[in-house]
Amino acid sequence: MWQKNNQSLLLQTELKLREDLADLKKNVDCMFLIVMGIFVFCLQGGFAFYESACVRPKNVTNVLFRNYIDSSISVICYLLTGYAFTFGGGDNGFCGTQYFALIGLPEDKMAHCFFQYTFAATSTSIVKGIMHERCTTAAFICYTCLVSGFIYPVASYWALSDNGWLKVLGFEDFAGSGSIHSLAGSASLAAAYMAGPRHDRFEKDGKINDIPLHSIPQAFLGSFFFVLGMLAFNTGSHGSITNEGDGIAVAKVAVNTLICVMASSVTAIVFQRFVIERSNSGWNFEVGLNGSFIGMITICAGCNQYQKWAALVVGILSYFVYLIAQSIIKFAKIDDPVGGLGGQMGGGFFGLVFVALFKDDGVFLQPSLTSANVLLINTVGGITIMIWAAGTMVLIYIVLRYFKLHRVSLSDEKIGLDEVVNKQPAYRSEDVLECQNEYASVFVRSARLSGSMDGLNRRTRQIAVAPPRPTKLGLISL
Repeated sequence: MWQKNNQSLLLQTELKLREDLADLKKNVDCMFLIVMGIFVFCLQGGFAFYESACVRPKNVTNVLFRNYIDSSISVICYLLTGYAFTFGGGDNGFCGTQYFALIGLPEDKMAHCFFQYTFAATSTSIVKGIMHERCTTAAFICYTCLVSGFIYPVASYWALSDNGWLKVLGFEDFAGSGSIHSLAGSASLAAAYMAGPRHDRFEKDGKINDIPLHSIPQAFLGSFFFVLGMLAFNTGSHGSITNEGDGIAVAKVAVNTLICVMASSVTAIVFQRFVIERSNSGWNFEVGLNGSFIGMITICAGCNQYQKWAALVVGILSYFVYLIAQSIIKFAKIDDPVGGLGGQMGGGFFGLVFVALFKDDGVFLQPSLTSANVLLINTVGGITIMIWAAGTMVLIYIVLRYFKLHRVSLSDEKIGLDEVVNKQPAYRSEDVLECQNEYASVFVRSARLSGSMDGLNRRTRQIAVAPPRPTKLGLISL
């Protein structure tokens, strides 16, 4: 009798331990997704800092405002329809059919929903960045709603859902090179083409007026948040951390991501210094930032499958993809204020191609019908996603142009959206003038100490600038 009771107690204890262990695994996996999602959400800060550094001072507040509102609008639209379209089941191959407004969504899926929202927010932020300095608030709200609530979720269903037609065919895109970056880049291309360039970007004689960063430190801070967010972006895409081998797999993703990002950045800096601008002895920091961005995008599709050498090769090649893509965009007179269009569209598409080429059982290492099929499906899938995104964005802008909502007026663009839209300049004109005067006085004192009037004249000529024209709100008009 005692022995039977003891065995029963042991059995109950074992069952309870199994239940507790299963609950613990679920909780740890949920926390993994939540923490990674929080870090991915830091990308929004990266977009805000970098984009505001790329535009002129008269539009900085508007950029920050739109980044803030973008996150708010996209979460509403994604939770209402986006998550349902992507992960709502259904066997139609096109989109999901349940969980609209999260109705009926099991509570253990909430962490997954939160993590996936951060991906949708990223896709809308990419489109927004390309349209700065000339896009109306109405157009911004319209495409933010549609990208986060429909365009991105449908393409994600094709690529991620077990019933999506691309997934069924064997499409491989681990962390969204195609379904996020290539899609957002294509939508941005269509929007930028339909809206047209900024009024002073391209001259009638074909001259291109480059608009440099107005704040290098701000751009660096944005790029730091980008790297932080993309590490979580890729590692979190593994989805769990409690199963056998999960830790090793996540570590592999993180290491490959870093290798690719840094390889692309260093390649960009060295190639710019010794090939493109051989007569200029400077090391271009902005080019290095752009190189890191393209590396982050290209690695997404295959960061879980590459060997370290392959991640390095992909990083090097990705910069040249960016270089060619940006050259084509400039030649076509497509205005891209943040310089990210070629990286998003070109890097996203070639990320799909590279994973089929350089993974362990890819075309280069193990050529076969299977590896060739992955290359074919990824190529076709990438092109289809780009056509879907660009086509829907063109339709959106046809409607916006009909109602004259596609871009701000020329006078508003010249004044700056900080004053026209937000009534809050980011910088006061007297602060900028004070900095310029202090900068000038440093050179004057330096020249006097050296006792060289020639040095003084040379230095003062270098810093001579036309005084800015303050507007009625104190905003610098450049």
